[in-house]
Amino acid sequence: MKSEKREKPEEKRYCCYEDVPLLLDANDIVMLTGLARTNVYYMLRANDFPVIVIGKRRMVKKEKLFAWLDEHEKKICPGRSE
Repeated sequence: MKSEKREKPEEKRYCCYEDVPLLLDANDIVMLTGLARTNVYYMLRANDFPVIVIGKRRMVKKEKLFAWLDEHEKKICPGRSE
């Protein structure tokens, strides 16, 4: 019997900020940031990460994610001008 090659489900692509969903799960954050899934799960458990817990799911508002990234960029690169 021939094994059929399964196609990957189409990955979500976001062209602009407006295309990004209001609430992001771990998979969305992985795709947006390019971080490893393990690192994203650590972020979702961190005390200073803006998480919304819905049942067992951990979600992040898109504006909170981008604000958190901006804040942490400034901490790492304090001399960087904008």
